Amino acid sequence: MHFRSTTKTLLGAAAMVAMGASVLTAQTRRTPPKSTQRIPISKDAPGEVAKTDTVTVYKTDTLRLTTQLPGRTDTLRTTTYRVDTVTVAPPMVPVRLPGGLYFGLGGGVSAPNGSIYNPNSAGPTAQLQLGWQGAKSLLGIRGDVNYAKPGEDSQWASFQADPEILNFNADVKLALPFFNHLFGAQHRFGLYGIGGYTHTMYKNLPIRVENANQTGVVTTVSGLPVMVGQNDWTHKNGWNAGGGASLGWGRTELFLETRVLAFSGDNIPQARQMPFVLGINFY
Repeated sequence: MHFRSTTKTLLGAAAMVAMGASVLTAQTRRTPPKSTQRIPISKDAPGEVAKTDTVTVYKTDTLRLTTQLPGRTDTLRTTTYRVDTVTVAPPMVPVRLPGGLYFGLGGGVSAPNGSIYNPNSAGPTAQLQLGWQGAKSLLGIRGDVNYAKPGEDSQWASFQADPEILNFNADVKLALPFFNHLFGAQHRFGLYGIGGYTHTMYKNLPIRVENANQTGVVTTVSGLPVMVGQNDWTHKNGWNAGGGASLGWGRTELFLETRVLAFSGDNIPQARQMPFVLGINFY
């Protein structure tokens, strides 16, 4: 009797515990209540300025070839060809021959001759020139100024003091077509003749004369009548003729020439100068 009552009591307690656990589980799974009031959300507060950022997205594509097997991925290899520029030097050609307008200068020695030979000796000379001649032209023109300072001969020193001569020449130049390539294709060798009009100015220049019966003329021990040089410039008209040789390359030309510069006057035999000039021309 006592055992049966204890069993009923235990079964009743177990039933009550099971019922309480069921009720607690149901309350736990119940959805929590939701608020029906809308909460305002503002991104920008009053007085603030919205900031916009620029985002660059780099897209990478993968090349898939589907013409063979589905899902097969092939790797595309790109071959880059490098092209180098090679400069090839042109073949050597002869240098362009000089021609056209040119100017030049030179210097050397001037030797007296004729009526100025006895009372004077050789002295230095200098020359400036301007001309025109085509590279393949036979004829050209040239103007030049030649300055000479004859030396004083010891036997005639008392009849002179620092003589000076200026020659202004207007000439025609003739190129001779011989031996042009004597020194090869890159250098042009030339021979030329030159001649034309000369205006001569001189002072302090003793000159041998024909007639001794003239003012300013003295007779030397050797019997030659000589006119003493004057301090003022004396002007005479005359001529010049000569020739030379040249060697040109590019637009430069070396030349060596000699001429006769002559003049005469009343009671004056022909006076001649022979300048030997080495110079350079620039085309």
